[in-house]
Amino acid sequence: MTNEQLQYYFDMEKMGRMFHYKKDSRLVCIITYFIGNGNPDKYVDRYAWSVIKDDPNGNTLYIDQLLTDKNRDNSYLSLEIWHNLKQFIRNTYPNIKHIRHNRYKKNWQEPKTFRREL
Repeated sequence: MTNEQLQYYFDMEKMGRMFHYKKDSRLVCIITYFIGNGNPDKYVDRYAWSVIKDDPNGNTLYIDQLLTDKNRDNSYLSLEIWHNLKQFIRNTYPNIKHIRHNRYKKNWQEPKTFRREL
C-alpha cells in the first residue's frame, strides 16, 4: 500500500467515515463511506484516494471502498457483515434512508451503481 493510500484510510478514520468488522481476533473488512444528499457524482467522479467533505445531515450513505483480508470465510460472512453495517448505520446516522455502492472496472464506460433502501 502506498503512502497516499494509507493517508486516505487515516483521514477517513479521522473523519469518522470508516466501518470495521472483526470476527474473533481477525479484522475481516474495512468499509469507507461518505454521507450526502442526492449528488452521487460528487462522490463517484473524483480521484479514488481523495477525501472530500461530505454532508453529515444527508440521507444517503455512499460506500466508497471495501478492503478485506481475502480470507475464504468472507463469502460466508457477507450477510452477517451487511446486517452489522446496516445496524451501525441505523444507530449512528438515523437520517440515512439509502445506501449506494458505486463500483468501477477498467473497461466500463459508466459506473455500476447499486442502490438499496435502508
